[in-house]
This record gives sequence, structure tokens and C-alpha cells, in this order.
Amino acid sequence: MSNKAINDDADMTFGEHLDELRKILIRVVVIFALLFIVMFSIKGIVLDVIFAPIRETFPTNRFFAWLASVMNSDALHIHPETVELFNNKMAGQFMLHIKSSIVGAFVVAFPYLIWELWLFVKPAIPPHQRRRSIRYVIETPVWFVLGLLFGYYIIAPLAVNFLGNYQVSDQINNIIEVGSFMSTVMGVSFAAAIAFQLPLLIRLLSTIGIITSDGMRQYRKIAVAALLIFAAIITPPDIVSQVLIFIPCYTLYEYGIRIAKRIEIQKAKEEAKYQAQMAAERAQATAEEQTDEPEKGDN
Repeated sequence: MSNKAINDDADMTFGEHLDELRKILIRVVVIFALLFIVMFSIKGIVLDVIFAPIRETFPTNRFFAWLASVMNSDALHIHPETVELFNNKMAGQFMLHIKSSIVGAFVVAFPYLIWELWLFVKPAIPPHQRRRSIRYVIETPVWFVLGLLFGYYIIAPLAVNFLGNYQVSDQINNIIEVGSFMSTVMGVSFAAAIAFQLPLLIRLLSTIGIITSDGMRQYRKIAVAALLIFAAIITPPDIVSQVLIFIPCYTLYEYGIRIAKRIEIQKAKEEAKYQAQMAAERAQATAEEQTDEPEKGDN
């Protein structure tokens, strides 16, 4: 980007910012609408993905079945396939179709949404920081997808197995409303996707100097309590989902300490380089002054 383009972005008026926001919103709505139509037209594929965690052929279920046979322990064998679903609303299945299409369109469009968001805030970012900010544009969808896959393949089948087969009495049979099942699967998947944004949040806060690696180590116990509360808020009310969200969150927190430490080392190197450059400039200026003094004496 040329200096003229950078200055033009920085000198945009409030009305021009609103006009740019309008263009971005139009593009986002058009892309989302097109993706929604695509997802709506392939309902079989989308719904197969949503209902896959209750099938015996689901990879997680097959893995635990194999593990149960190897360990000779039926306790490891999950049975989400025993969950029975029903619909009790006239427009229930149609709304299920609509909801699944919206979710599918959002997941596919998410990287594009992040890109458009970056384009909107780019004029407010200092020119020397714009290249670094691209990293967030790339990593945000990556961590989102990783979290989504973790929630879908690990947490969702275990949560469905626990909640769908849990009984307080043998006289009560579990027949799960299809909307409730869908909300559980999507809820834990998106909860994991949000939780996996923690490294990026730590990177951002560390870059602007709000947190440090030493501070994160010092307040580790408080962070553990906060992560437990966070896991309880964003997951269904069962201990299995909460623990399965907490474990990667805490792992990412420890990984975040390493991120913060690397940023601190990088800042220290940049500061040392800057100080060395300033010292060299001062030494050069002093040498020039000393060179000029004899010339003035001769005159």
C-alpha cells in the first residue's frame, strides 16, 4: 500500500466511514444469503452433519467402542445412538431446516466476515501495525475451526451420551425434542470455538501491555476459577461438557503464557535495537560536533 493510500484511509471523514460500513454490510449480506441458499438446498448433507454424533459410525463413538473392547471396560463405551428424537411442533422440522442452514452459512462465511471486519477497522490501525494485524485475520478463523471441530467431535457426542441417557428414575424415559438436541450439539461446538480464541486474546492483551507472562503465572489460580465459571456459562448444565471445555481452555491458557513471554522477548529486542540506534545517532552527532569545533578555531 502506498503512502498516499494510507493517508487517504487515515483522513476518511465520518460520513465516508459510514459509507464504507454500508458497502461492507451489503457484501456480507449478499455472501451470507448466497451461502444460506446453498445450505438450504443441501439439507440432507447439513442435517447429516448435525445428527452424526448419535450414530454408531461417528468417529468418536467408534473410538470409544474400540477403547472399551481393548480395556475390557463397558464404562468407556458411550451409547448416544440410544437417544430417541421427536418433533412436537407443526413447523418444527421446517424451522430446524432454517436454523441448520443459518448455522452452516455462518460457519462457512466466518473467515470472510473476519476479513471484512478487518477492512473496516484497518484505517484506524497505525500503518506500522497493519502487517502484524493480518496475523489475527488468518489465525482467528483457524482457531475458530479447531475449536468447532473439538466441540463437535469430542464434546458433543459425550454430552449427548451423558444428557440423553441420564436417568433419575427407571420410570422416566428420555425422548429428546429435536430442537433441544440440535441446540446442545451446536451449543457445545460453538462454545469450544469461542474458547479456542483465548490464545489470540492473550496475544492482543500482551502486545498492548495489559498482561504479562509473570502476571499470568502469579494469578494462575484466579484464572483457573475464571475458566471454570466460563466453562459453566457457555456449556449445557452437565459436568462432562464443563470439564471438557475447561481442559482445553486451561491448556490454551498455559500456551498463552508462552505466547506472552515470546512477545516480551521480542519487545525487549526491539527496545534494545532502538536504544542502540539512538545511542549510535547521539555518538555520531557528538563526533560531528567535535569535528566542527577545530574548524571553527582555525577560522
